[in-house]
Amino acid sequence: MKIYNKKGLILGIILAALGVFILISKIVLPEKFLPEQIKEIAIAVLAILMGISGFIRAFSKQLTKEDQIEDSDERNRLLTLKTKSLTLKILYGCLAVSAIGSGAAYKLTANTTWIPVLTVSAILIGFLLLVELVVSIYYERRT
Repeated sequence: MKIYNKKGLILGIILAALGVFILISKIVLPEKFLPEQIKEIAIAVLAILMGISGFIRAFSKQLTKEDQIEDSDERNRLLTLKTKSLTLKILYGCLAVSAIGSGAAYKLTANTTWIPVLTVSAILIGFLLLVELVVSIYYERRT
């Protein structure tokens, strides 16, 4: 048997193993709250089925070709780019609101519990700006 999609095979094995692990752990150590246990068992079964599907698709030349065509589809790529761009903008906004809000709350209340929130928000904003700068430089040199 020839493997046509190694990434799909590895992902399938990982998903199936994760699903089996969750299923066994929920059978051995059941939850006291029945709806929670049912939800986790359903997630485990879904992960197992997705893993088996990925595993089977990795060995089929036709299914692998369909996956590659779908991955290289321009509409899917555009949708992914727009989604990631909007996600980053929302993350910037949330971090900015968190930093400004915690700074204002610290100034108004003089309560030191706001300092870690402000610090983490500021560090994450700085990290995001640094990553954006590095990626921008990388793509400017590449094109």
